[in-house]
Amino acid sequence: MDGNGRRGTAAAGARALLRPPGIGGAPDARAARHLYRLQAPTYELMTAAAAPWRERAAEALGLAPGDSVIDAGCGCGLTLPHLEQRVGPGGRVCGVDLSPDMLDRARRRVHRAGWENVRLVLASVEEAELPSGVDAVLICAAHDVMRSPRGLANLLGRLRPGGRVVAAGCRWAPWWPLGALNLTVWAANLPFVTTFEGFDRPWSHLLELVPDLSVEVVAGGCGYIARGSLPPPRRRRRSG
Repeated sequence: MDGNGRRGTAAAGARALLRPPGIGGAPDARAARHLYRLQAPTYELMTAAAAPWRERAAEALGLAPGDSVIDAGCGCGLTLPHLEQRVGPGGRVCGVDLSPDMLDRARRRVHRAGWENVRLVLASVEEAELPSGVDAVLICAAHDVMRSPRGLANLLGRLRPGGRVVAAGCRWAPWWPLGALNLTVWAANLPFVTTFEGFDRPWSHLLELVPDLSVEVVAGGCGYIARGSLPPPRRRRRSG
């Protein structure tokens, strides 16, 4: 690529970063792949402050050795260590992400750690072929996933009866008296989402699928951890 080509690519990348995501639009998979191609090299550094929340979200799943879990929107694999540690060698972890650039980094992480029980799937959550009958699903820092009813239906359809789901991420702080804080929230999330639709209640679609969902507002009002479970299997009545 010549100098003009490199400058053109850099300019296109800058325009993508500066272009505001649609306030009320649906998540855009193509735009997300482009964003994360740009962000992959520095994502871990840029989101380092969220590390304690990733661990807290993984802990909220209540995983036990031997459990199976899906990490939806796993990105470069920053929550994988917390999940693999909890399920142990006898458990299974499946990470899914639509960004090949982010998933390449997750694969390197898995290879370095020597985890043989971690599988990574390159696909959108709407289209992904995922294991069935899993014990838990985690959706961490993946607003676009949270605003996709079809994606959520696919994920929750993989849970066993009684299976657990935890979602965690950012949200708008209450506009009074914390409205000014939302400028920081907007700037912090702008590089990583393709829509701010539903950012006041990111869990609203999930609530329709998990009636017992409980939501804890954290981080001074600009974050949340939502947790719930599917109904347990029905007991068969004895005949006679």
